Amino acid sequence: MYKIALKILTKLNNMGYEAYIVGGFARDKYLGVFSNDIDICTSATPDTIKKYFKIIKDNSKFGSVIIKENNFEYEITTFREDRYQDSRYPKVSFVKDLEKDLERRDFIINTLCIDKNGDYVDKKGAIYDLDHKIITCVGNPNIKFNEDPIRILRAIRFASKLGFSLSDDINYAIDKQKSKLKNLSKSKISLETDKILRLKNGKNMLKKFDLEDILYK
Repeated sequence: MYKIALKILTKLNNMGYEAYIVGGFARDKYLGVFSNDIDICTSATPDTIKKYFKIIKDNSKFGSVIIKENNFEYEITTFREDRYQDSRYPKVSFVKDLEKDLERRDFIINTLCIDKNGDYVDKKGAIYDLDHKIITCVGNPNIKFNEDPIRILRAIRFASKLGFSLSDDINYAIDKQKSKLKNLSKSKISLETDKILRLKNGKNMLKKFDLEDILYK
């Protein structure tokens, strides 16, 4: 799957577009953790991608498509900038710069990229955070959690899953913004909390921030 993803990057590069494996797979590969979920980001637009790849799901309005290559599925997302008007539906606009695209992401550890040669591309200091086992936000966590409160639960999930610490400003922002979780749908909350509760320290992390009353009432 990984080798095929590198071929996809090469194909996009040969067409004149930037392209990288980004996010969870790159993070897990650096940590030596197995993953079979590969996301790709690129300067190519969805319309361009649809001309040259087999599309099995079209989310063009959010800047992404899911393609199928050699029986493997990959989500390819165009470099974009998200502007939140509420906690659910950001207004998407395409950008040409990888670093600008990374600014919309939640945590520094999820900004690590891999290029067509299999080399890591680290624009935001992800390797430092991974080496020091700490989770920090891309930008101000108060702003990030206000934009989309589900990121509060994602922070807790990653800390529980990886055995990492949360940065001081994330801890503070969770306490300040956690009431906004009440504005999310039950299904969206359940999706994250179910994942958290399957982790060894997940329940303790929810208790630490007094989230149980907020999530289950």
